[in-house]
Amino acid sequence: MEIRHVDALVTRPGRNYVLVRVETADGLVGWGDATLNGREKAVEAALDHHVAPELEGRDAGRVEDVWQYLFRGTYWRGGPVLNSALSGVDMALWDLKGKAAGAPVYDLLGGRTREYATAYTHCGDDDVDAIVANCEAAAERGFDHVRVNVGDPAGEYLNLDRVIDGVGEVRERLGPDPELIVDIHGRATPREARRVARGLESADLYFLEDPLRPENRDAFERLRAATTAPLAMGELFTNPWEMRPLIEDELVDFLRVDLSHVGGITAARKLAALAEHHYVETAFHGPPDLSPVGQAASVHVDLAVPNFGVQEFTDYEAVYGDPVDDVFAGGATLDESVGGLDVPDEPGLGIDVDREAALSHEYERSHLPTVRREDGSVADW
Repeated sequence: MEIRHVDALVTRPGRNYVLVRVETADGLVGWGDATLNGREKAVEAALDHHVAPELEGRDAGRVEDVWQYLFRGTYWRGGPVLNSALSGVDMALWDLKGKAAGAPVYDLLGGRTREYATAYTHCGDDDVDAIVANCEAAAERGFDHVRVNVGDPAGEYLNLDRVIDGVGEVRERLGPDPELIVDIHGRATPREARRVARGLESADLYFLEDPLRPENRDAFERLRAATTAPLAMGELFTNPWEMRPLIEDELVDFLRVDLSHVGGITAARKLAALAEHHYVETAFHGPPDLSPVGQAASVHVDLAVPNFGVQEFTDYEAVYGDPVDDVFAGGATLDESVGGLDVPDEPGLGIDVDREAALSHEYERSHLPTVRREDGSVADW
């Protein structure tokens, strides 16, 4: 399968996505997701000017070799822009490999280990009454895992007392059944993280997500010693090696990487295999800035790995409506009878992109909000 052409498409069917289209000489097309929220044009430029010219003429079936070539070939390792570009190419090559073999990608990864991937949805709000109502509505759709952030992630999000007291009240009002997830987005200092983790132990969380910034491994060791709350980490990592010490030292319980940033399916399945030997389960990042192509890739891995935990779910149709349906067909679907995700039994990733429709939804510059503390200094988003 000789690669004939590689395209980067930046499209905005509701929000900006960077899609990778790889076409072979025999006419097969594979799709990948290389979205980097707020830096989409940087990824597009990396793909168009650096990655695509180096791929044309190569064998699309040599997925691992291409991954190694792109990751190591720059000499300087990755970073968010280049690793997002690599992630999109990797997904597209797996899509092509499945199409050439006439098999879904999860079959190429060893086959199903489950019938569906349990999903969680977002129910957070500024108001506890609203969170409880959101959780009850989610339960009617089959979700028994819910994220219950208290506060505005773009504003006064980490008021420790509000988080601890609010989540405690949510647990008391909902009872013991739903699995609760809380994300503090790496905005806590080590001292604050220890306090909030201990304060939430009585809420019996499924996991506490991104309790610390990713730079300091030793802070995770101190947090681990201070709490029994299960910990999840990974969405801020763009190099699979960054996650390794947290897994090998068993400082986290859930692997939270984003397939569109960490190196695609190839990197995710290797990390999942490493995690299995350390009793760490997967909980791949699945935000709205991951396109439906990226979501489909995540679910293929979810279905194949034995140490799957839960999958974050974005309901694109509910959030963005018709524009998403104009561009994407197929992909992951939610079975509300079980609160789980599945993908079509079709070759490849089971998702198609209407290229002309994608090009008709033009990019609009946007970026993540800048969060500032009370004194005006910049804080982590």
